[in-house]
Amino acid sequence: MRKIRKIILHCSDSDLHEHDNIQVVRQWHLKRNWIDIGYHFFITKDGKVNRGRDIDTIGAHCARHNRDSIGICLSGRHQFTDDQFCSLRLLLLKLMMEYDLPKTAIHPHHRYNKKKSCPNYDVQEILDTL
Repeated sequence: MRKIRKIILHCSDSDLHEHDNIQVVRQWHLKRNWIDIGYHFFITKDGKVNRGRDIDTIGAHCARHNRDSIGICLSGRHQFTDDQFCSLRLLLLKLMMEYDLPKTAIHPHHRYNKKKSCPNYDVQEILDTL
């Protein structure tokens, strides 16, 4: 089992209804010749938490930071739902306990890629409610 040191939060960069589906995002990533979707979890607008890659499989969601991280993606670009944020909080709490991670181990994608605004929501606001 790999050592998990951080959780990186993402958005799918699309508010289109037809993109609110893990299979659509998986197909985007497979077209890039990846082995699977790059994220470990994908949260749809209704708050459903979908499993992506197995946690023991290195993700493909944040260059140079995949080896020791878990990638969580919320469906959306600028439009997110309360259901998504509720599910995200519960998932984060579960993962923090399971991998003995502090809140300081949770980061927005743009921390590691300054060219991105992802995840396009206030991560600190989420952390403040954990």
